[in-house]
Amino acid sequence: MLQLLRAFLDVCLLRRRPQDLPASLFLVYLTLAGHALTGLLLSLASHPLGPALVLGLTDTVLLAGLTASLLYVHKLQARLPQTLAALAGTGTLLSLIAFPLTYWWFALHAGAQDPTVPTVLLLAVVVWSLVVMGHILRHALSAPLLIGLVVAVIFYWIAVSVQNALFPLAS
Repeated sequence: MLQLLRAFLDVCLLRRRPQDLPASLFLVYLTLAGHALTGLLLSLASHPLGPALVLGLTDTVLLAGLTASLLYVHKLQARLPQTLAALAGTGTLLSLIAFPLTYWWFALHAGAQDPTVPTVLLLAVVVWSLVVMGHILRHALSAPLLIGLVVAVIFYWIAVSVQNALFPLAS
């Protein structure tokens, strides 16, 4: 398990590629479950349990659906298990990093204190996440990093748009 964690960390640090991960359906299911769970935990910072559960599951279903669709359109379905495991596994790790920052941000915001530091740190995690996702997608598509980054930003925009449509945050 520690070896697997190290592999996902190496993907987050752009030292490994999705194809360096095992092509295992068990790994895909495990990482998707972790992705949904961390999505739930992050959503609990701003939503009650029911909507947070829907948001966590929706984000994971979108990740799987968009990834499968992208690879299907490019006739690269064989790359789906490793790509999806890499995206969900690294997404889980990065969400765990964002978890304390998110709760710190909400605590400062609720106390009418300046949330600049956690805001900047969360923005850095989002940018890091997009770079990691771009790195994974470029390898999945055998494309330049710029293409992977553009696709990652599109995935992110779709996910945020769907989440905001389902459960907008109160100002």
